[in-house]
Amino acid sequence: MAWMRQLVEDRLAREQAKTANQKIDAHEDRCSERWREARDEMKDMRQRLFDTRLAMEQGHRRLTGWIIGGQGSVILLLGGFLLTKVL
Repeated sequence: MAWMRQLVEDRLAREQAKTANQKIDAHEDRCSERWREARDEMKDMRQRLFDTRLAMEQGHRRLTGWIIGGQGSVILLLGGFLLTKVL
């Protein structure tokens, strides 16, 4: 009789182990999918940051060019105005 009880306990233990392994596999699948999604989001965010930085640098260059160009124009206008007053 003890061997039958041990057989039943063994079968029960195997079923519990099988269920536990299935739960672990399902959990690993969910985690792996979440990790893939997070990695894809990080790549997307990195690309958007790069694009934003590039746009800001181009805008800064344009603004700097306008300021320098504007200063040059003001200097030329002022020089021209002063020359007309002197002559």
